[in-house]
Amino acid sequence: MSYARKLLARGEEITFESGQHWFAVVGHSWWAIILAILALAVLLFLVNPPEASLDGPGELVALVLLLVALARIGWVIWGWRNTEFLVTTRRIIRAEGILNKRMSDSSLEKVNDAHLTQNLFGRIFGFGDLDILTAADELGGIEDFPLLADPVDFKIAMLNQKELLERPDLAAPAYQRQQAPAMRPAEPMSPRAGSDRVTVIDEGTGAAATRSPTPPAGPEPTPATPAAPSSAPGTPAQDATATLERLASLRDRGLITAEEYDAKKRELLERI
Repeated sequence: MSYARKLLARGEEITFESGQHWFAVVGHSWWAIILAILALAVLLFLVNPPEASLDGPGELVALVLLLVALARIGWVIWGWRNTEFLVTTRRIIRAEGILNKRMSDSSLEKVNDAHLTQNLFGRIFGFGDLDILTAADELGGIEDFPLLADPVDFKIAMLNQKELLERPDLAAPAYQRQQAPAMRPAEPMSPRAGSDRVTVIDEGTGAAATRSPTPPAGPEPTPATPAAPSSAPGTPAQDATATLERLASLRDRGLITAEEYDAKKRELLERI
């Protein structure tokens, strides 16, 4: 894990990470690169044919200079790889150093302005110098990001995060926000026990209206077909049948005997 990542506070996240462009390696070790090329050329010239040894003073000096140049280049590359420029949800962090670490940071709330300088080569190869002015410049705030890789993206990420920190309601630009799925209209709920009113949502306007529930319409009743009477109303046969039914009821309840019922039945049948 990088040194800067170990210094993140609880809940702090990295939103953009960058470092120095590889041109920084060339800028800090150009003389070592030239020296290494010259020393290597001298060695190739002096040690010829291949079976020749490196016992002469010229060869030894060239070899020492080559090793010094390579050591300088390696040291610069090591330091370049340990240089970190971070934009987090709270701060801007600059960490550098190989054995002795140096870290400086500044709260996004204190950032007042940022000046980006890019020459022609910087626009072609993607590097630039970013100067950040903070409210604590006189106290040693962050002021210099030399040869910053991807400086435009770094500055945009810093300004966006600063705006989000100051205005949390701007969670994302409108064109980046995910469109909320269309909500289905709420279905009317059945009334609770003891309630005779329900709320209905109008699908067109979204307004709620309260009304009494309408009982579901049942199937239309089928008109009953009247049974055909055995005889016309008011006929002697109908009267006799009704009388026999009453007599049977009296007999079943024990109010008359079976003989009396049979006698009445014969009498009624004779009248028909």
